Amino acid sequence: MASMREGFNVDIVARVIRKTALNEHLTLPVAAAATFLSCDASGRYLAKIADLVSRFGLNSSFVSEAVTRRAGRIALGLGTVGFLISFNNWLNKWTSNNWTPTKRGEWDWTREIVVVTGGSSGVGASVVQKLLTRNPSTTIVIVDFAPLSWTPPAGSKVHYYQADLSNSDVVRDVCAKIKSEVGHPTVLVNNAGIARGFTVMEGSYADVELTIKTNLLAPFLLVKEFLPDMVEHNHGHIVSVCSMSSVVAPPALVDYSATKNGILSLHEGLQVELLHRHKAPKVRLTNGIFNFIKTPLFKGSTGLPNFTAPLLHVETVSESIVESLYSGYGGTIILPGIMRYISMLRGGPEWMLRLLRNTSNYPIDFRGRQRITETGGLAPNSS
Repeated sequence: MASMREGFNVDIVARVIRKTALNEHLTLPVAAAATFLSCDASGRYLAKIADLVSRFGLNSSFVSEAVTRRAGRIALGLGTVGFLISFNNWLNKWTSNNWTPTKRGEWDWTREIVVVTGGSSGVGASVVQKLLTRNPSTTIVIVDFAPLSWTPPAGSKVHYYQADLSNSDVVRDVCAKIKSEVGHPTVLVNNAGIARGFTVMEGSYADVELTIKTNLLAPFLLVKEFLPDMVEHNHGHIVSVCSMSSVVAPPALVDYSATKNGILSLHEGLQVELLHRHKAPKVRLTNGIFNFIKTPLFKGSTGLPNFTAPLLHVETVSESIVESLYSGYGGTIILPGIMRYISMLRGGPEWMLRLLRNTSNYPIDFRGRQRITETGGLAPNSS
C-alpha cells in the first residue's frame, strides 16, 4: 500500500479499516460474545453490563437483546469478509510460491549476488541502497547505461557495469563478465526501462526499437542468462518491475505499455515453466505493478486526485521490492493498492476501461531523457 510519503490517500484509509472493522481477529470474537449474550435466557449478563454502563453515567438503553443480536450479526459479517480477505491472501502467497516454504537461513544475504538493472538512479538505486542498509556485505551488481549518480559506501561490494541494454550483443557480453568476474547471480531485479513519449504515429523506428529492446527484450535475455544456475540450485529470485500502464495505456506511452504487458506475460509464463518444466519451485518470482512514480522517466503531474491515485515516491516502491526479497517469497505487488480493482476491469465492462484509458489530458511530459545516435543507439552522454 502507498505510504504516508504520498500524503493522505485511500490506501491509508483501507489499511485502517483492514486492521479494525475488517480484522477477523477482532470482529469474530465480538460476534461470538454478542451471540452468547443475546442467547442468555436469564439476561443476567446483559443486566450486569447495563448496570456497569449506568455507573459511568451513560445511557444503558442500547444494552438490550435486540441491539446485541444486531451487533453480533454485523460483527459476524465484517469478520467473515476479513477472513475471506486473509484466506485469499494466503492462497495467493502459496500458489505463487508453489506451496514450498522458505526454510530459516535459506537466504544468506552475505552470500547472495544481486543484479539490479537501471541501478544508477531512481528506483534501482534506491533498491541497492536499501539492500546495503540491511546487509552491507551483500554483493550487488549494477548494470546501467548511465553512470552512477550516487557513491556506494566505502567497503561495500558494489560492482558497476556500463551497458546499453538495447543491444543484445552487449547484454550477452556483460552477462559473461558478471558470471566470470563476480559469480552467478541469485537475484535479478529487471528494473531498467525507457520511455520515448511519442504517439504510435509520431515515434521513429529507433524510438520504438529502443523501447522494446530495453524494456522487454533485455529482461528476457537477462533471465535466459542467469536462470539456468538458479534452476540448477533451485534457489533464486527474479523481480520484474511492471506498470499500471500494462492495464491502462496512456497516449504517447503505447510502446512502453506494450513492453510492460510483455513483462507481465514473462512473469506469469515463467512461473508455470519453473514448476512444471524445470522442477525448480523455489526460484521465486515477484512482479511489481506500480502506478506513476516520481522518477526522471516523466515530468509533471498526473492531474488525478492524490487521494485515489497518489504519485508514488521512489522510496515506497523500493521498500516494497526489498521487503519481497527479504521475505523469501515471490508474489505480486500492486501500488497503490486501489489499483488492483482497476486491474480487475480487464475482465469487466469494456466501456469502463475505455473511460479510464482517456488519459489524453494528463499534464505529464513523457519525453525520454535519453538521446539517440544517428545509427539508432543510445548516445554516450545519455542519462
